[in-house]
Amino acid sequence: MSVALRLSSEFISGVVVGAAVGWGLDRVFGTMPLCLVIFTGLGTVAGVRNVLRATRAYDEAHKSGGVKQDQSGQSPVDRK
Repeated sequence: MSVALRLSSEFISGVVVGAAVGWGLDRVFGTMPLCLVIFTGLGTVAGVRNVLRATRAYDEAHKSGGVKQDQSGQSPVDRK
């Protein structure tokens, strides 16, 4: 459950930040919707990259059939 929440928030935050930056630039430069479209696309790409990076880290941590846990009982991936 925590992994799914992390992956979805990684993706959504990239899209939202990209859209917010694009909207702000459009307001400053008066170029509605050009920057919004461009930066929403860039935010989507960044979100996908973040999800892929987190998935790779999760797979590496769980590849050996077991996850090494610290004293708190959390794996290195779950702590981030």
